[in-house]
Amino acid sequence: MRTILILLIFFKLFFADYCGTDQVAIGMEVHISGVARLLCGKPNCFDKNYSECPERAESRKGCKKENEWIGGFDATIDGKLYTMCCEFENLKDFVKPKYKEVRIRRGEYFEGEEKQNDDGDVTSFDVIKDIQTYRDDSGNPYYNLTVYNFNCVPLAEQTPKWVLKTHWPYFKK
Repeated sequence: MRTILILLIFFKLFFADYCGTDQVAIGMEVHISGVARLLCGKPNCFDKNYSECPERAESRKGCKKENEWIGGFDATIDGKLYTMCCEFENLKDFVKPKYKEVRIRRGEYFEGEEKQNDDGDVTSFDVIKDIQTYRDDSGNPYYNLTVYNFNCVPLAEQTPKWVLKTHWPYFKK
């Protein structure tokens, strides 16, 4: 019984991945064995305070809302994919669609690009907006990624609401 429990925990970890509380999914790889992993990064223009992520993957339909992107996923043994959809209130103001369907199969990977200015500051980066899983004619799963490009420049010009309340004196305008 103990061995079965350990194997179930192992399989749960084997089929789940997330970027943590302060990173974004910038890519994905699927090993030959079928294990899928997110490639995570923290561009220097992105701050955790701009977004909120749930504690676990709970969306069966993917991250479809315009203010959501992938923060993690949990794949069941029967091939169902549950996604962790992180939210950023004004995401639509900073992103534009880049790739609608990036297909990833066993042994393949996708890694988004990051652009920097002359000072080395990130000006834009690619983020995985959504992941959908499908099966080919042989029954092997593959993933389709929706990728957006996140423009950092307007973000740097915008002061988050939480910052205004941390500086004394706080005056309402």
